[in-house]
Amino acid sequence: MKKTIMTSVFMILSLLAGCLQNETKGEWQPLVDWGHWRLGQKADLDFLKRNHMTITFGSGAPNFESISREEFNQKMEEARLFNASYHEKGYIVLRYLSTSLNGETATNKDQPRKDQIDYLDFYNERWNDFADLLGPRPEIDPTSWIMVRPDGSFPHYRYAPYGRETTGEFEAWGCPDNPDYVQVMEAKIRAQAETGIDGSYVDWTHIAGGTCYCDYTRANFIRYLKEHLPPDLGQAKYGTSDYDQMQLPRERGNDFWMEWVVFRGFTVAEFHRKLRQAAREVNPNFLISGNIFGGFGYGPIAYDAAGNIELLGRSGYDDFIYSEMQEFLDSAPRKTEDGIKITNSPALKFLSAASHGKPVIVYATEITPPIFPNPTEKCLSAMAQINIAEAVANHAIFREKRETPPGATTMYQFLAANEQYLLGAQLSGRVAVLASLNQYLADEISFAFSASRVLADRGIAHVMLIEDDLLTDNLAPYDLIWLPYLPLLSEEKQKALERYVANGGKLLVSGECGKKNQYNLPQKQLVLANMLGHQQYPVDKKEKEIDKGKIVYLPLSIPDHRFLIPAKAKSEFTTFGPSMADVFPDIPEGYTRNRIHPELRSKLETAVDEILKLQDKNLTRLTELHPLVEITSMENEEKNILLLHLVNYDVTLDGDITPREKIPVQISLPDDMQVKQVLYAGDLTQLKPIQYDIDTSGERQFLTTVLSELGIYGLIVVELN
Repeated sequence: MKKTIMTSVFMILSLLAGCLQNETKGEWQPLVDWGHWRLGQKADLDFLKRNHMTITFGSGAPNFESISREEFNQKMEEARLFNASYHEKGYIVLRYLSTSLNGETATNKDQPRKDQIDYLDFYNERWNDFADLLGPRPEIDPTSWIMVRPDGSFPHYRYAPYGRETTGEFEAWGCPDNPDYVQVMEAKIRAQAETGIDGSYVDWTHIAGGTCYCDYTRANFIRYLKEHLPPDLGQAKYGTSDYDQMQLPRERGNDFWMEWVVFRGFTVAEFHRKLRQAAREVNPNFLISGNIFGGFGYGPIAYDAAGNIELLGRSGYDDFIYSEMQEFLDSAPRKTEDGIKITNSPALKFLSAASHGKPVIVYATEITPPIFPNPTEKCLSAMAQINIAEAVANHAIFREKRETPPGATTMYQFLAANEQYLLGAQLSGRVAVLASLNQYLADEISFAFSASRVLADRGIAHVMLIEDDLLTDNLAPYDLIWLPYLPLLSEEKQKALERYVANGGKLLVSGECGKKNQYNLPQKQLVLANMLGHQQYPVDKKEKEIDKGKIVYLPLSIPDHRFLIPAKAKSEFTTFGPSMADVFPDIPEGYTRNRIHPELRSKLETAVDEILKLQDKNLTRLTELHPLVEITSMENEEKNILLLHLVNYDVTLDGDITPREKIPVQISLPDDMQVKQVLYAGDLTQLKPIQYDIDTSGERQFLTTVLSELGIYGLIVVELN
């Protein structure tokens, strides 16, 4: 009976939430809530229904440069009808949009030339046919749009499906500083919006490594410096404030290099904002996401390819995040033959923090040949399930890319049946790790991802914060914030942490955090050190109570080897850039594949021991060590619900799943709330009530229970009064 009721509730939610209508205007409005999003790439109704999908890819506008105006008009009308038909059935419809400039050489061995891009013929022969959409034809032809290296050459990319040879077709990248190129891209996304789609996943909105050195970029960078680097700081840092005469930096160590890489990320974010604005002139609810977070992840991406997710996640920029975060099979979540857990959860937690809880779509490893040679249905089912489970547990959506194997269908059925609990839920945790791209952009190192890995291995539910969060003064939900070595931190943000401690928070500081300001210059006043009663950081561990809270300092000196991880250069890598293992230690090679430098691992384990000492009975965690099981928590204050996600990584490429048994869990409860009931399912069947105990011996009450069994994914729902 209960299963029937839950199924009925889901059907009602799907009809009401999945196809929201503005009653007065009759306009379709998509539900932009992570809990409702289940993305199936194929717009095949049987596939979508069977897997309880709510989002698919629709029909978009054709490219101006490859079609006549008559054909364009016809295809636009066809697209409108197609997308409207899927809206009527309750589906949110997205569409891929490339920002690349395509062309073709005689063979795949030839070096592309600027005059081989398709837009040149269009500019010369058919621009006026589309002038009502594009605006006046620019004075300079499209060969000027391409991002260039200092010598005027340009990078390119040739795509081929896995295992196939490339052709003569190539893609180059347009410069987002060039107003003519931006004008065309704004027209392209307006046309997309005219088809009735709900949003675009906009590909190639990065800035290729080693570019762009065109005149527009130089002028915009100088303007950026004048707005963001006051003359006195430029003088102190580089010995000049005459930005008009500066040379564009070309490599690490050059003057203005930090400002250059930050500016590149700023340029991409502003490009996204302009595209979003243009699309919303047509559809006020239009959604946009770029695709910049590639397989090499976090600091290296922002550093080398202008993928500053922290900027894109701000209000008015991206509405969801589309992330190609897995690097082939190496990063597929599972247990290896050596018994090592491969996990992407640190990267997913960062994406959730950077997006401020917006939907995050994971475009992960293709679970098909040749990445998985001759996969069995058993392998496909298990690997799909672990990918979906890892994503869901960290507030993300796994993009389904094939005819879904039975295991994935079962997983989606479970998520659909429990959508009522997922809607509105956000990652929560008593412990927060502060992550900051600014460290990497300043050629510094930090260890947020490695810290997250160690916490997850120890069974502690936690979240990530980014620097922007410090200035919201909304840090009260976190009992403890861990700074895993952040040498750059502005005085303003250090004072925000000081207020957090004064109001009752605990601050764990690893290493000399905030010795430099946001400009990478020495601080005049070390706020965090002052909190410990020192002008400079002490040599040994120090802790001090301040008003209602406490600060704990753990020394962390950086050795000459910088905790770098020995890693072989790969013969293949994406155009997002190399892994940069020779520069940064906090890379997927370490935190995903558990190859963190042993000395660093020891320091991080010591910090986690300190967290357990400070917070033991206030944590949501596994109270016994289960290294292959990770736990995350979510909260929905409006519905008075806590969610606990458990992921069992004991899954092999053979498709073998080893369930876990008798898992003891401790759940920290909100103040002044009583538990109504606790539901659990660890086998993707119906949620059922389980036994639990309430302990009030700590600073706050917590719930304990023992889970009888866990397959790949388990969900606990704690209903509160």
